[in-house]
Amino acid sequence: MNAYADLTTLKSASYLNITATTHDTYLRKLLEQSSRLIDKYCNRYFYCYNGTKYFDGKQILFPKDDILSITTLQTDEDGDATFEITFTTGDYHLYPLNDYPKIRLEINPDGNYGSFASGIKKGVKIIGIFGYGDGLSATPYYSDTTTAEALDVAETAIDVISASNLSVGMTLLLVDSDSNKTNEQIYIQSIDSNTITVKRGVNGTTDDSHAITKQLYIYEYPQPIIQACLVMAMRAWKRKDSAFQDVVSIPEYGQLAVYKSVDPDVAETIKQYRKNRYA
Repeated sequence: MNAYADLTTLKSASYLNITATTHDTYLRKLLEQSSRLIDKYCNRYFYCYNGTKYFDGKQILFPKDDILSITTLQTDEDGDATFEITFTTGDYHLYPLNDYPKIRLEINPDGNYGSFASGIKKGVKIIGIFGYGDGLSATPYYSDTTTAEALDVAETAIDVISASNLSVGMTLLLVDSDSNKTNEQIYIQSIDSNTITVKRGVNGTTDDSHAITKQLYIYEYPQPIIQACLVMAMRAWKRKDSAFQDVVSIPEYGQLAVYKSVDPDVAETIKQYRKNRYA
C-alpha cells in the first residue's frame, strides 16, 4: 500500500484548495488509485518492494521488476525447485553500472558460472529491494524524525517526536539496528498532532515490535511522478462534478470534453519512465 504524492499537497491552494477534512480518506484513496494507474501506464512501479522474486533462467537476465539492491541471488540449475547455487557479487554485474534502478544482470566472464540457470523455468531466486525508487540511488529516502515510544506488533497509532514534515499518503521506513529485527515500511493513513495512524509492514516488509526511538525515513519518488499523481487525483476528484460522464458538452464553445484513459499532459510528463517488458 502506497501513494506517490501526499494529502497535504493535494489539498493545498496549488491543487484542490480544500481545508475541510471531511473527504480526507477518499482523497487519500484517489492518490493510491492514481499511483496504481501510473504503475500500469509505465509498466513498472516506483515504490520499494522488499522481498523475494523468481524469474526464468537466462544467459542475460532482464527482470520484469527494476532492482535497487540484491541481498541474495540463487539459481536452480536442474529444475527440481531447489536453489543449489548462491552467487556472490563477483559472479555477476548489474546494469546500468552507474545509475539506478538496475534493469539487467550479466554473468561476469571471470566468475564461477556460465549463466543464470539458462532454460530453467523459475530458475532464478532474488532476495532484495525492487522498484524504481527516485531513480538516483539504492536508498530513495531521507531521515526526518524518530518514534517517541516502543512499538508492539500490530500497533497502528504511533507517537513520533515531530510530525511537522509528515503527511497522509507518505511511506516511511522504520530502521531498526537490532540484528534480530528487520527494517519495516509503514504507510501513513491519518495524522493527529504528533500521532500518526499507519498501515504496518507494507510493501513486502514485516510488522514487528520495536524498541523506543527508532529512526523514520521518508520515501521519495521522481518529481514528474509526484506531479502526475497529483494531477490524476485532482482530475478524478473533479469528475464527480460531471457525474463521471465520459463526454461532457460545453455549449458556450461548441465543444465536447472527452475523459478517456491517462490525461494527455500526464502522459507527456511521464512517458520517459515507460518501460518495455521482457519475459
